[in-house]
Parts: sequence; structure tokens; C-alpha cells
Amino acid sequence: MKHTSSFYQKVFAGALALCVGFVALSGSVSADNLKQPVYSYGQSLTKEQKEETAHLLKVSDKALEMQVNIKEMNALLHDHYQYYQVYSSVYLEPAKDKSGVNVDIVTPDTITAITPTEYANAAITAGATNMNIRVASVKAVDGSGALAGVYKAFSGTTGNLPEENIKVAQEELVITSKINEQNKGKDGFSDELFNAALAEIKAQIAKTKQDNGGSISVGDITTIVNSVVNNYNLDGVLTKDNLQSLQGLMEKFSKIELSEEQKANLQKLGERLLKEGDTLMKKVQNGWANLSPSTKSELGGFFGNLFQGIVDFFQGLFSNK
Repeated sequence: MKHTSSFYQKVFAGALALCVGFVALSGSVSADNLKQPVYSYGQSLTKEQKEETAHLLKVSDKALEMQVNIKEMNALLHDHYQYYQVYSSVYLEPAKDKSGVNVDIVTPDTITAITPTEYANAAITAGATNMNIRVASVKAVDGSGALAGVYKAFSGTTGNLPEENIKVAQEELVITSKINEQNKGKDGFSDELFNAALAEIKAQIAKTKQDNGGSISVGDITTIVNSVVNNYNLDGVLTKDNLQSLQGLMEKFSKIELSEEQKANLQKLGERLLKEGDTLMKKVQNGWANLSPSTKSELGGFFGNLFQGIVDFFQGLFSNK
């Protein structure tokens, strides 16, 4: 499917809703701020479709219900797109075990623009922590309605995230979605691997700032980006334009401040994506069957040690303050 610039504009608009939606007095939305589960559903759903969607999302009887109306989409998404329907819906609930941000796209065949790991990574940048997010639609959509639902779910809270956090998070979602789409199917690439690399890049930037009194140079950012991309064996996969976009995004990311909860949630995301390193390694080695036994052995040991080193990095992140 070929995407035009208008497609990315819509994803950008949808990303805004996701990022602006996570607002709280402390600067990050966590399980402590989300007092009860919330079910935000699109106005275009019939009564039967609403019930079907609620069933798909496993909505609790105690959930607060909010309808996302077509006429409020532009205000929620801060765009000028002409909306005629809203089908995608979202269910949010506190993650009681402090397990980080967990995203489940229940109907992946009908949510066409953004993957779960992209949602989770951008949500943490925006300030979301320790919550479960489930997304579903009975019809094929890009997901904007669900993102508007996330925004509406938190629109009644007090305070706002810093504007810079919102801008960076929305741009992150657009860029990662575009990079994933452009590289889908390439040997050595997977959405999980790329987002694990992104989580580590952000974590290393935050760690470097912490160790240097809150400052980091463009040179340091470039070194971190290149080093992580190489370590994840993505240097021969991502294009020059991909790397330039990632570099520019991380320069903007470096200017925002992360809460301790956001840092902890980055750790959890990275660990979760890499805890089964061998499986992930095999997923990205599409030509594995054609390699000689000796090459397999060498690469197996290399990748095994690499992934364990990455897991060790995430586990030790921010432990020495």
C-alpha cells in the first residue's frame, strides 16, 4: 500500500492526540493518575458495534464510558481534516503491577497506521507510565479515533504536559511509523528490534544527561545513535534518510526532561522487547537457513552476547545516581 503525504499528515494528527492526551499535574500520567478504567468509543458505532468493541477490548463493568464525537475530532486532534466517521476505540486501565506502558492492538487487521511498540514508545515520551492501553475497531481505520479517545479520557485532568514533550512525542510516532513502513520486510529489520533500539537510544541520552549535570552535546547524541544502530545490526538496513530523521528526532528528545517514572518505563519497555533475545535474533535473520554452520555458530554467539549485553544495560540503567 503506497502512502501519500496526506497519510503521514493524518498519522501526525493522530499522534498529537496520543501525546496531548496523557496530561497530569505531575507532568506524567501514571496508574496513580488514572483512578479507574476508561472506555472511549467512536460516535459512528451502532449499539451492537459498541457492545462488540467493548467485548473485544474486555471492558470492565466499572469503566467510565466516553463517546468521541465526529464534530470534536478536529479540536481533539488539533487538525483540519474533514472527518465523517469515528470507529476506532480505546480502553485504558492502570497497570497495577507497575509493569510500564503496555499496548495491545486487539484488531491489528483494522488498525492500519501504528504498531503497539510505536504507541508504547511515544506514549512514554509523552509522559504515560504504568498503564495498559487496548485499541480496537470494527472497521479498517488509521486509528485516529482511538487516539482522540485517549485524549478525551484525560482531558478532564488538571495541568498540562510541557509543550515540547508533546511535540517530540507526536513527531516520534510519525517518524517511527514511517521508518517501519519503509523497511518492512527487509532482511534484518523488525518493528520490535527497531523500537528496542529506539528505547535504548532514548535511555542512553537520558543517562548521559543525568551523568553530565543535565547537558548533552550533539556529538554525544550522534555517537549514541550510531553506536546503538550498529549494535542492533541496523546500520546496513536503515537508509541515510532514516538515520537523519532519527538523529534530528533525538536532538529534540534530548531537550525534554523525563520523570523517574518515564525512565523506569523505558527500562521496562527495552527489557520486555529483548527478554527473548534468541527469538528476536532469529526473526531478523531472514537468510539464516542459507548460512554455513560455522557462520551460524559465530553469529549465534555474537548476537547472543549482544542481546544479553543490551538486557544487562537496561537492567542497570539509572541504578547509580
